[in-house]
Amino acid sequence: MEPNRRSVRPEAVLGGRLLTFAGDGDIVGLSQQVTALVYGVTPGETSYDEVLEWVVTSIAEVITGKMGPIIDSEVDGATGDAVTLRTPDGTQLAVDDLPAPERHVWKAIVGTLEGDSRRAHTCLDAVEHGSGPGEQAHALIEAIGWLDRLLGLPALNGPYTVPD
Repeated sequence: MEPNRRSVRPEAVLGGRLLTFAGDGDIVGLSQQVTALVYGVTPGETSYDEVLEWVVTSIAEVITGKMGPIIDSEVDGATGDAVTLRTPDGTQLAVDDLPAPERHVWKAIVGTLEGDSRRAHTCLDAVEHGSGPGEQAHALIEAIGWLDRLLGLPALNGPYTVPD
C-alpha cells in the first residue's frame, strides 16, 4: 500500500528532505535548502517557522522514544526534566550555557518534552523573530543535525531516572 502523500504535512515533507541531506552528509545541499527557506524562496506550502517547529517536535519525540518515560526527580532544588548536552569532547553544557539562538531551540525542545507548548512557542518566537537570517539558518541546520544524530542513537533499556 502506497502512502497517501496528501495526508503528510508540508513541513514534515520538507523537514524529511532536510534530514536526508544531513544523513547523507550533504552540507551544501542542506545549507542551500535552509537558506532558501529562511529567505522565503522555497516553493511550497510551508514556512521556516513551521519546519523549525516540526524539527523541535521530532527531536522531543525521538528523545522520548529512545529514553522511554522520564521519571522526574529533584535536580539542584528544582523538579522536572533536566537536559544537559554533551559536546563531542565530553564537556557537559546546560541549555542556558548555549549561545542564542541554539539556547532558544533547546528550551523549546525542553518545553515540548514537558508538555508546555506555550513555552515552546515563546522560545521558537525568539528564534523566528529575534534572530537575523544567518542565525535562523544556523539554528535550523544545527537542529536538523541534532535530530539526525539522535535518530542514530540506540534506545535505552527501561525507564530513565534523572540522576541526583
